[in-house]
Amino acid sequence: MPHVNVSDLPRLREIGVVLARHGFGQAARLAGLDVEGGGISHKLPLGRRLRMVLADLGPTFVKLGQILSVRPDIVPRDVMEELATLQDDVPPADPAELRQLLERELGAPVDQRFQVFDPEPLASASIAQVHRAVLRDGTEVAVKVQRPGIEERIRSDLHILYTLAQLLQGSLELPGLYTPVGIVREFDAALTRELDFIQEAQAATRFRSLFAGNADVTAPRIFEEWSTRRLLVMELIEGRRIVEFEGTADAEPIMDKVIAATYAQVFDHGFFHGDPHPGNLLVTPEGRIAYLDFGITGQLTGEMQDTLVQLFLALVFQDAESLALGLYRAGATEGRVDLKGFRGEIARLMAKYHGASLGQLSEAASLVEFVQVAARYRIRLVPEYAVLARATSLLDGLARRMLPDVDIVERVKPYAQRLLGSRLSPERLTGDTIRLLQHAQVAARDVPLQLNQLMLDLERGNMTLTIRDAEGDKIREDLRHVGTRVAIAAVAGALVVADAIMLAAWGPAPFGVPIVALAVFGTTLMASLAMWALVIHVVAADQLNPRRLRRAMLAVLRFLAGGRR
Repeated sequence: MPHVNVSDLPRLREIGVVLARHGFGQAARLAGLDVEGGGISHKLPLGRRLRMVLADLGPTFVKLGQILSVRPDIVPRDVMEELATLQDDVPPADPAELRQLLERELGAPVDQRFQVFDPEPLASASIAQVHRAVLRDGTEVAVKVQRPGIEERIRSDLHILYTLAQLLQGSLELPGLYTPVGIVREFDAALTRELDFIQEAQAATRFRSLFAGNADVTAPRIFEEWSTRRLLVMELIEGRRIVEFEGTADAEPIMDKVIAATYAQVFDHGFFHGDPHPGNLLVTPEGRIAYLDFGITGQLTGEMQDTLVQLFLALVFQDAESLALGLYRAGATEGRVDLKGFRGEIARLMAKYHGASLGQLSEAASLVEFVQVAARYRIRLVPEYAVLARATSLLDGLARRMLPDVDIVERVKPYAQRLLGSRLSPERLTGDTIRLLQHAQVAARDVPLQLNQLMLDLERGNMTLTIRDAEGDKIREDLRHVGTRVAIAAVAGALVVADAIMLAAWGPAPFGVPIVALAVFGTTLMASLAMWALVIHVVAADQLNPRRLRRAMLAVLRFLAGGRR
């Protein structure tokens, strides 16, 4: 776990002040930050206050909000939608510093690599900005360059986030099976990928190659010879934003191309664009859909694709039980899940979609709701499913604008029928049967060996059978609390009796020293402390968890140890 340096302590104080100003003083105090008072915005909705906090704290926290805005399994829908409005509204970097970084990454002066480099950015964000340029051979390109010093600032903020998350561990309840440290760890991984433009270049190149033979979909060509971890040189694609076709005769065929491209990404290629908002979708003069910005993508395994096929078919053909069981099997759980209640909520959600046009659906109707219902039942889906749900919700919002009178379920039913046909095709059934027979053969071959191992373990006493009884554990915990309270009460009572005996034997103080009086005072003080300990234990037994106290103390010690380095 990273430590916070002394130089980071003012930043911690700043975070505490910003949290308190927007009505999150209690959260700051839970994290061990000494803050006072509240702010004028504490009566605003939670999502808006959280957005204001992240915007005030700068680039790292803005990026945290943007990443959380595509994770419906972690934050509620209203908060997610508010975070989606976070914009990297930052001024351009200093031109001299930017030119130094460019020449360092290019390994040569800018004029030797480009005929033209426009110093005025096309777009300026918290991590990078984009400039128009022309290569020496006359090719027009877009140059995405990382802001100078941003990586060091982000690393420092990540250290602080890890420490705050550790201090909040056990005190902050989150949806599903997530923990504060787990969320920061995922954020760290996502941000590390985003800071490395090589990974974005590889994702864009892969997407472009997968759709190389598709006349309707494309992505920018990446010039790998000029691209580095902090610099991305790509083809400049001219086109119009997809929402500019809203209300035109071209809206329907354009959306048909987007739906077909989404189907191909998920079910054919197992690799999808994770942030297809209208700003990342252009329509070229030739009518192709151009996908931009591959900072967020998703990779699906064959098993994940099979699960998605099952979920998609269940949704289209109104099979609530199969959809609920599919979501349950696709995720991780702790403890028992109320499958009957879960299925009932899934059925109610499905009823929203069937027979209704997108214009008739409420704004809340989205595939994101299915993920959030799973989170409420403490079913944690792998991040790819959550990112995919968010991506489809963005496309749902786009379709709502472009095709308000279309029943989206009927629109995608041909794709479901195609999937069903492919799953029931002779080739697929033959392949599944062969794999099943292979697995059965391996299992049958291993049975004698496993039985022999079992018998040897039984014979040598190496096998232990453990039965866990949750109710029994609770009873034992309650008995432990009762025993502790009885012991404290017995000690307090004994001290009171000792006081009474000593008072009864009160006599002159030998050698002028009031020994009895001192003894009475001491036992009275200990009796009072024991009584207060008993009261505290009765009132706050659940909070006096030794593991939680030990974890908090270790976090504080780590913080102090890191500060001295």
